[in-house]
Amino acid sequence: MQSSEITLPPSQALCTFDNPPSIPTLAIAQAVCFLRNTHLLVDWHNFGYSILALKLGNGHPLVGISRWYERTFSWFATTHFTVTRAMARILEKDYQINAPILTLHDRPVSGFHILQQNQRLAFLGRLPVTASAINDIATGKIKVLVSSTSWTPDEDFSILLDALVDYSGLATSTHPHLPELLVIITGKGPLKDHYLKQVAGLVEAGELEMVRIETAWLSTEDYASLLGSASLGISLHMSSSGVDLPMKVVDMFGAGLPVVGWSKFESWPELVTEGVNGKGFGTSVELREVLVNLLGSDGTKLQKLRRGAEEESKRKWDDEWDEVAGRLFGLC
Repeated sequence: MQSSEITLPPSQALCTFDNPPSIPTLAIAQAVCFLRNTHLLVDWHNFGYSILALKLGNGHPLVGISRWYERTFSWFATTHFTVTRAMARILEKDYQINAPILTLHDRPVSGFHILQQNQRLAFLGRLPVTASAINDIATGKIKVLVSSTSWTPDEDFSILLDALVDYSGLATSTHPHLPELLVIITGKGPLKDHYLKQVAGLVEAGELEMVRIETAWLSTEDYASLLGSASLGISLHMSSSGVDLPMKVVDMFGAGLPVVGWSKFESWPELVTEGVNGKGFGTSVELREVLVNLLGSDGTKLQKLRRGAEEESKRKWDDEWDEVAGRLFGLC
């Protein structure tokens, strides 16, 4: 049951719970709410069992137990938020939840905003990984691409590396008009060293002649400025459940940055409108074709996507919250 007209009784306390993680906190939250006569609101960002399946495999007994646990203990909650309509559908049909389910899409916070060209160049001119190339960035000889990651199994960076190798090969042969790429990858995680070794091997083999890959760990403010200063964002989020949304794309839109992303999961269209604010891909070949198409033209195709991303940036988290949660709590 989805409705933005539902309100909770103001006289009763409310406990909100972000899921995942679900074990053991979901059961504990249920017990506490029962003992204290308190409403429980579960805010679903993904399914815990699907994340566990990335490590153990879908057939592992613990994954089945996790799914049963999550389904059973969430059934007694008073209300549910989901980040996508697709996730709400699963709660209704597969989890058979009868309580109100409201879709509350993630939106960018106010810290992410659009930068003007002079602000972009000023920031890139002082950022260590881009400062040495600022003149070529200013003339368009080099395009800055950015991808943020937690370096986990749900992001296959070999897709990006294979696409960049192909791009470099074209740029040094049949497509000499293609710009050089400075690809900045932010974040930390368990697979970082694994992929950086692959990058080093490709550089040594001369397969990234027109591509330079840098990693960076930035403050929140500098990360937001980087997104506002880049030419294109790349998302490799594959969605363990198929119905969550990559927060990195939300952040990119908040900065008015157009996005190309792995799009072979159900909820992708809830965030990205194909050809308006971003483009999807499913293979390294498709990603390479998108990069060539957007970066090898006169700039009008990329500019069209930027206008769409900038339009998307106008709706912030407070707007989404007021419309959905504010009505639920009787505040709006």
